[in-house]
Amino acid sequence: MRINKLDPSSSPLAALGWQLRERRRHQGLTQGELGKLVNYTGAYVSIIENGGRRPPLEFIRGADRVLGAAGALEGMWWMIDHTSFRGGFPEYVGLEATARRIRAWDIGLPPGIAQTEEYARALQSGYVERGAVTPEQAEEQIGVLLGRHAVLRSPNPPELHLVLDESCIRTVVGSPEVTARQLSWLAELAARPNVALQVMPFDRGAKRPLSHPIKFLTMVDGSVVGYTETHERGYVEYESETVEGWLDDYHRLQVEALPPADSLALLSKARKDLCNMLPVDKQAKSSWYKSSYSDGAGECVEISTSYAESHDVVLVRDSKDPEGSYLTLPASSWRAFADAAGSGLFPGA
Repeated sequence: MRINKLDPSSSPLAALGWQLRERRRHQGLTQGELGKLVNYTGAYVSIIENGGRRPPLEFIRGADRVLGAAGALEGMWWMIDHTSFRGGFPEYVGLEATARRIRAWDIGLPPGIAQTEEYARALQSGYVERGAVTPEQAEEQIGVLLGRHAVLRSPNPPELHLVLDESCIRTVVGSPEVTARQLSWLAELAARPNVALQVMPFDRGAKRPLSHPIKFLTMVDGSVVGYTETHERGYVEYESETVEGWLDDYHRLQVEALPPADSLALLSKARKDLCNMLPVDKQAKSSWYKSSYSDGAGECVEISTSYAESHDVVLVRDSKDPEGSYLTLPASSWRAFADAAGSGLFPGA
């Protein structure tokens, strides 16, 4: 059978068709077999794979399900006929969906593939408020983001190596609560065997060899492509000599950045700092519990468990100074302390 050559960089529609074809062939299905599984003809599948028509969303969702794409195709579908994406970005997303290794260096914000939906929605809401995008364009961006997440849920996810400037974990988006949950998600990702996370601290800014975000994709055939953006558009770089030069700088970033364990420690500190910004109602007595040791003279502490479930932290303050600052402790540490005190480990407590 003759297979038409399709350039995924020519348009978002072509990128979707190329991605559909690659995933179908990987599953060992013919166009007719795929068509039958999604209630369309093989001829219709051929039209879509050749970039000849924009398919309905029901077709894409059916193909996502049958091919185990977990939303990746839908994410690409959102780019068709929409103008809220930088030129070059649809091409990059199409390549990212089949990459075996993804490496990223980001400044200011975590990369989209590692953002929670809540965090991304808060980010897009800010763009809408200042008129940078319309509400419809914001939803398009969210649709693509959710599609990009699909590769992380696949049975054989790609290797993911993130090097983040400290600004990525210090910038508050939406609210301290939203950002704290985003940092918790980064920590969860970093615990996966296929994920490595490093942070470039502020005090090493002079050692950064790259001053703008950049991505690298290692494809199934071993080739590496790069991606970067200006304020106006994105650029996918295939020229091996250029990409190798970018990689040299990225490797220097890895050397200068904190190792993974220290990066997680800094991430934890940033999260605790955010928890100290949580909107605590200091006047509401129902939010604070006094120690049973209290003798009326104020020589005790008070605790609040308002954020124990949502942020896994317990707030502790001096009962003599209810308007003052408070400590943020991991809920697990507080539970361990309370259990030890209850068992008599601390006489008089």
